[in-house]
Amino acid sequence: MTNSCLWVAVLEGSVVGVVAACALRGEAGTVELHRMSVDRRCRQRGVGVALGRKVLQFAADRGYLSVVLGTTAYSPAAHQLYQTLGFRCVGVTKGYATPGVSRSVPEQLFYRISHHHYRMDMTVHKTNTHSQH
Repeated sequence: MTNSCLWVAVLEGSVVGVVAACALRGEAGTVELHRMSVDRRCRQRGVGVALGRKVLQFAADRGYLSVVLGTTAYSPAAHQLYQTLGFRCVGVTKGYATPGVSRSVPEQLFYRISHHHYRMDMTVHKTNTHSQH
């Protein structure tokens, strides 16, 4: 059984979204929702929800205990999407620097990035999913 997967959303013959799931090294039983992206023209149309659900189903099918993700998204809609899927924000890192990217001193002083950390407990997710039916 594979411990990672990539999904591509296609609408009318065009790629409109992508997401990956990767087992998190060093944290047994945890999978990471990684690099979700939805074409701006297709946002608010359910593409992100469908992609997120694919990752959650992948995690459930393989018995993962939790799903995590990190985002620097500025859009409130992106954070709302993760919360709608059942994730909860478990922390924020202020002044986050993308690994391997160097910034000038003015960028370091004035361009502050907040990195939000989200987590979902799959045992709670399964219970909530079954109680909704």
